[in-house]
Amino acid sequence: MDMSYNYTMLSYDDLPADEAAMLKADAEEAERGYTNEQLEEAMRRAPGRPLEVGTTPAINVIRVRLDDERDAKLERYMRDHHMSRSAAVRTLLDKALADV
Repeated sequence: MDMSYNYTMLSYDDLPADEAAMLKADAEEAERGYTNEQLEEAMRRAPGRPLEVGTTPAINVIRVRLDDERDAKLERYMRDHHMSRSAAVRTLLDKALADV
């Protein structure tokens, strides 16, 4: 079995500006390191869906029907931004409702 991999090295300039900023912030946080308290809290947290998304508990669930064109656009957005469907929908809603 061939276990070789091909990798492409990217720089921040190769990424969309928002992704580059997020990646830089995550890298800076990791470089600073974490306190024992932060690590212990992370270990206690249950894996899975977040209990909170944004500033309030994530208790509202909505179901939406999408035509093929909108679904394809959402899939492209998810792939381009490396997001789950839920995260993409929340991000797009935040952008659309920013001025409301």
